[in-house]
Amino acid sequence: MQLDVSGNRPQNLEYRRDIDGLRAIAVVTVLLFHYGAPLRGGFTGVDVFFVISGFLITQVLVNEIAAGTFSVLAFYDRRMRRILPALLMMLATSLMAGLVLLLPGEYTHLASSAAAAAFGVSNFFFLAHTGYFDQTADLMPLLHTWSLAVEEQFYLVWPLLLFVLAQSRSRLVMAAGVAVLVVAVCAASIFYFRVDPKSAFYMALPRSWELAIGALLVFLPAMNRVAGEIAAVAGLILIAIGLTLSPSKFPGVFALYPCIGAALIIWPRAQETTSSRVLGVLAPIGLISYSLYLWHWPIWVFYRIYINNGVPTPGEAIALCAASFAIAAISYHYVEQPFRKRRWRPLRTVGAGILSMLAILGASFYISSASGLPQRLPLEAQPMRSYETMHNWPCKAVPIKEMAGSYCVFGAPWDSAKRKSVIWGDSHAEHFAPIIEAIAVDPERSYLVFATCSAILGDENYIISIDVPDFRQRCERSHAHGLNLLQQDMLVDEVIVTSKWPELPRRVGKGDERAGLEAMRRALVKFIEAMSISGRRFVVIGSEPEFSQNVIGCAHATVAKLWRAPCNAVGASSDAPADLQGSASVDNMLDEVARGLPNVDLVFPARKLCRSNGCKVDLDGEFLYLDANHLRRNLTRQTRRDFADTIGLTDVLLARERRDERTN
Repeated sequence: MQLDVSGNRPQNLEYRRDIDGLRAIAVVTVLLFHYGAPLRGGFTGVDVFFVISGFLITQVLVNEIAAGTFSVLAFYDRRMRRILPALLMMLATSLMAGLVLLLPGEYTHLASSAAAAAFGVSNFFFLAHTGYFDQTADLMPLLHTWSLAVEEQFYLVWPLLLFVLAQSRSRLVMAAGVAVLVVAVCAASIFYFRVDPKSAFYMALPRSWELAIGALLVFLPAMNRVAGEIAAVAGLILIAIGLTLSPSKFPGVFALYPCIGAALIIWPRAQETTSSRVLGVLAPIGLISYSLYLWHWPIWVFYRIYINNGVPTPGEAIALCAASFAIAAISYHYVEQPFRKRRWRPLRTVGAGILSMLAILGASFYISSASGLPQRLPLEAQPMRSYETMHNWPCKAVPIKEMAGSYCVFGAPWDSAKRKSVIWGDSHAEHFAPIIEAIAVDPERSYLVFATCSAILGDENYIISIDVPDFRQRCERSHAHGLNLLQQDMLVDEVIVTSKWPELPRRVGKGDERAGLEAMRRALVKFIEAMSISGRRFVVIGSEPEFSQNVIGCAHATVAKLWRAPCNAVGASSDAPADLQGSASVDNMLDEVARGLPNVDLVFPARKLCRSNGCKVDLDGEFLYLDANHLRRNLTRQTRRDFADTIGLTDVLLARERRDERTN
């Protein structure tokens, strides 16, 4: 088949140094952003990569289709030789590093993400595993592979779609088809971002227009020198806008800046321009950009893990940057380049590539099936071997007719209990449930854990959660269900209200903490007054200390005896004055609410756990925390009791039982 690719533009595939220069800008901005430089939108370098990839690969495909030499097998032969060697080397090295640096749960997570990355589906993996209780995203060594997965999924479809469009034998028809795809998918992506921003970030389909806009350039006429110079300058300005102004919630409309900017720079030129020559100076960095992108993030993350989840100093960041460039250069010359030269027939290359992917899968499966090899840890570290272990506290889910669902219930059976308590809050209601269970003494009292949303959300107040697109609606529904239960069931004589309080004023007030705090006060007073009946009391648990990641990482690693930098977190403190100051505004507001209502008792964990010289992080020889602000749920029963005593919860919750005993 002969495709009409005539037009006022070059049809050869001459090397363009300016594109490698643009690659250099893209990878360096991503690296600087990840390494802590004040570059607000440095992540948009990935979008520039997408546009470059769409242009270069489509250019090759169109020329092959025109020459009648197009082959799907040959295409994947090239992709495997280009992508797999350096990727698989990085994945194998990461698995070896994880063996000595990571807790078993973290190692299992790494192994699963490595298998997903090897097969080009890590974007699905990280979409599913970057939620509230998953490992912190910025400590996932392979998180950056999501963008490779997006590209590989795009290229599963793109060659065949392009071949179908080529049946028209008209460059104009192909250009129109690609243009329609770009506009339609871009518009849909912007709309979808408002509905589900997390999926819009990770998924290939909402991102496909970025690669397609690069593909569209292949069919456009070449610019003359003057137009080319103007376009390049405009493109650099648009990329700079994306780098400096892009919001953290991305892509959305802001993805247009780096993508259109990159397209203006890549647009074919009839003659070489001054801007092309200037960009070409950066070409040597662009040549190693793929390896640099692959290696810079795991180098950064593994070093952070080594220093117990801390943040590298500026000097350390510079050293890590230099190491990334050095390793990238080695990878480019001794891993990438040798495999780019075709040695075997395409079928053999594809077969070898699949076998290599299966090797990573096999290693990952072994690690995952062995639960991250917990035998590496001493016996005393086993209760802290994974987030799942520390998070585990068995609780039977019981249907509650007034709330249209099943919820954790402990103590006496809910339907036959003479007295009932509701623990209402977010994830903090869940981690206080084991503490309350350990001190419960009334055999006829049942406890329901209503851990959905804070009690101050769902009426007039709301917050936005990127992990849960319909979070506002969920809170409204759960709030209505909770109110219905308290209105219908007169046996509920105790409501324990807790939450992750310190973050709420800013989020409720949409950045205005004072307005958010006042909105919270009104909501809490309204809630308590509306749900108050004779004999019902409310216990409000105030703010808890929040710890930095390095305190948590150091404590876990010290107990586990992993290969980490020396530290002394177990028994040490976080920044106590900052903890107390951060919780003071909310706790003072809660104090004000309690003084105005007769049936409210207060517990202030931060005030009890923190002193001027630090905050308590362990008790009875057990480290208390799962992460920066959640308690371990698998603490021993005695430690849970002692914790309740320490923060004053025992005295408050058991005061009624003791009064009843004296009365009887």
